[in-house]
Amino acid sequence: MKERILVTGATGNVGRELVRILAERGAAVIAGVTSEDKARALEAQGVAAEVFSFSDDESLKRIMEGKKRLFLLLPFKEGMKRWGLAALAAARAAGVEHVVRSSGLLADTEAHFQLGKVHGGIDDALEKSGLPFTILRPNVFMQNYVRAQSAEIREHNRFSLPEAEARVSRIDARDIAACAAAVLLDPAEHAGRTYLLTGPEALSGEDVAAVLSEESGRTIAYRPLSEEQAREAWLAAGLPEWNVNMLLGLARQVREGVMALVTGAVKHLSGREPIPFRLFARDFRRSWSS
Repeated sequence: MKERILVTGATGNVGRELVRILAERGAAVIAGVTSEDKARALEAQGVAAEVFSFSDDESLKRIMEGKKRLFLLLPFKEGMKRWGLAALAAARAAGVEHVVRSSGLLADTEAHFQLGKVHGGIDDALEKSGLPFTILRPNVFMQNYVRAQSAEIREHNRFSLPEAEARVSRIDARDIAACAAAVLLDPAEHAGRTYLLTGPEALSGEDVAAVLSEESGRTIAYRPLSEEQAREAWLAAGLPEWNVNMLLGLARQVREGVMALVTGAVKHLSGREPIPFRLFARDFRRSWSS
């Protein structure tokens, strides 16, 4: 009997692709989702799904039962650390045999920014839990341009971020999924290891704007924002204050240049070169269409 693999965050940028890869490779994958509607939609596609809530201990206990491997990706919300610790406790009680944790670049309990500390605290708890584990620490997702900047790009031919002229080695979420799949399918090879996942190049806002301009066929500009401008814009867009504070702290790390690191971890784990930003921009061209 195949060992069952639970994927949390199964309808997000990483989880959706991870479920697809695992299913294609014949794994017994279970998509962990937060609503019956999501479960029905996945099951209509032939994907087994179970509903749970990170904030409900009994729910966590139920979904962990009978699962041997776990991909743990937590919602980017204020309860992230509390939910992460609860999930790890449930996984340990259920006898999960390997946890692949999606964390963040520069995560550390002594990180200089709050999101890094939150991720670092969860990673530290996993390392001390006694659970066999592998930690993936990806850089900022390329898909954020689709989720957060595409409307401004379409409507105003620009995108605005508080990153000054700093460079970032953004990563395509599809590469994160490919790396996670490789570990979940052969966990012993990667037990106890932490991998820093980045894209193949570090690009500035101007670099990104140039690529988007070429791929969309019109001029798209990058507009640097101050922290205060970014705070006002994000709050006005409806982002909770916790999220805004986390993002502003992350942006400070970007401006300090520490998010420009480029590693070879994606190729090491997935067996192929990471997706360059130009290919990402081409694949998601509809997001830039006016």
